[in-house]
Amino acid sequence: MSGIVIIGGGASGLLVAVNLLRKSESCQITLVEPNEALGQGVAYSTNDSEHLLNVPAGRMSGLVEEPKSLCEWADVDENTFISRRDYGRYLKHLLDQELSRTNSGRFQHLKARALEIRRGASGYEVQLDSGTSVSAEKVVLALGNSDSIVPEFFKGLPVNSQIVRDVWLEGFTSDFSKVAIIGTGLTFYDIVLSILRENPDAVIHGISRNGLLPSPHLRHRAPALPVPEEARVSAQGIRDYLSSVGDKWREAQDGIRHDLQEIWAAFPETEKKIFFNQYFRWWNSLRHRSAPEIDEQIKGAIQTGSIVIHKAGVDSISFEKSKLALKLSNGSDLRVEQVINCCGNQFVATHPLITQLVDSRFLSRGPLGFGVACDAKTLALKDAQGKTHEGIYGIGPILVGELLETTAIPEIRVEAELVARELLRT
Repeated sequence: MSGIVIIGGGASGLLVAVNLLRKSESCQITLVEPNEALGQGVAYSTNDSEHLLNVPAGRMSGLVEEPKSLCEWADVDENTFISRRDYGRYLKHLLDQELSRTNSGRFQHLKARALEIRRGASGYEVQLDSGTSVSAEKVVLALGNSDSIVPEFFKGLPVNSQIVRDVWLEGFTSDFSKVAIIGTGLTFYDIVLSILRENPDAVIHGISRNGLLPSPHLRHRAPALPVPEEARVSAQGIRDYLSSVGDKWREAQDGIRHDLQEIWAAFPETEKKIFFNQYFRWWNSLRHRSAPEIDEQIKGAIQTGSIVIHKAGVDSISFEKSKLALKLSNGSDLRVEQVINCCGNQFVATHPLITQLVDSRFLSRGPLGFGVACDAKTLALKDAQGKTHEGIYGIGPILVGELLETTAIPEIRVEAELVARELLRT
């Protein structure tokens, strides 16, 4: 067969390549990714060993067929939370392992960006920013997360170390002693711990409209609960069910998460809007849990006053001499030396290649305008007329509108295995 081009070399793209190498002895794979390191993306490129995964090792294998793969590689038990840096090394190991078993000429990494996809004589032509193009019978879009959400109140502020609009792209300095962080999810936890380790006397203000912090995992995960019918038919049903089970909410949510792609697909558009607009922040505070040891550190820092949580929005930010003045929606005023944005990523697909493909009607947006449209059973992408492409597939966050839960390894490894099987169909 002719070649397969994978666009994007983060965890999603790497795992598709690994599955293809495992399942076929002949397919030619070209992975288009401008960065030298593969498998890292934003999530696993951190150099901070104290940035831990938010899922225990027993659930973070990259391989559907080998659920103990990560635990065996890291030599840890299933309840251990390893560092995200080490997880990036594990993903590289998976690729290196498969490449050592096969003809290395079957796989090439092109350090370039894909600008456009066109139909070609025998499939597709992928135009690169190098001025060249690569032919493919089939293509996979593994583009990772969209751009960060940057609130309006950042507009007009200067670009300097005091104003961090995208913490993962820009980085940050821990030199400031009074810091405001917008958003109080898992990224907030990572940044807080990095700052306090370098600057123990710092005071960090965490600001979010709901004031919710990530919930901790149990030390030992309990089995998921079966999902009752009332939790499958509406957003309110999910909320009511999780609110009714008391301390078993983790097990209940794990059960819903296992079936959530199916539940989401069955929701009408109106129900999808209700879930996203009214309950999604609450869902995420339960769903994106922290390692127990991280939770203990954060709670300790709150007790000592090193962390202060504000349940409020930000109305404005302005400079007053060398300080930043924040006006909060609850009427409070803050004076800090640095503001860091940790509001997460947009659900609308913002990658320039996606924009080009949607504008040309080659692809279409997904439900609620999020991500791109696909066939949920095969992950083949759809054009503006709703027709499924025979040779173009998606994986990961660009499918958020169709699948909702599609940003974490437990879902991505399943998608990678599915996409590889579909790609290898004759």
